[in-house]
Amino acid sequence: MLVGSDLRMAKSRSDFQLTKEERETIPEIKKEINTMKKGYKEMAAINLALSNLYFEIESEAESYYDRIAECE
Repeated sequence: MLVGSDLRMAKSRSDFQLTKEERETIPEIKKEINTMKKGYKEMAAINLALSNLYFEIESEAESYYDRIAECE
């Protein structure tokens, strides 16, 4: 339930009508959002690949040092 100043801030649905120009930009905005989503997915894949590569390298280095320690 809205009270006091909340009533003044509440807007009716008619207050949110878009102009023709604003409606025409919606497809462009959707395209930009889809491009951003694609970019985030690509970056996630790259970050995962880098993490896996780092883990492999770290494991190889640990194995190398373990072998050296056994030889000494």
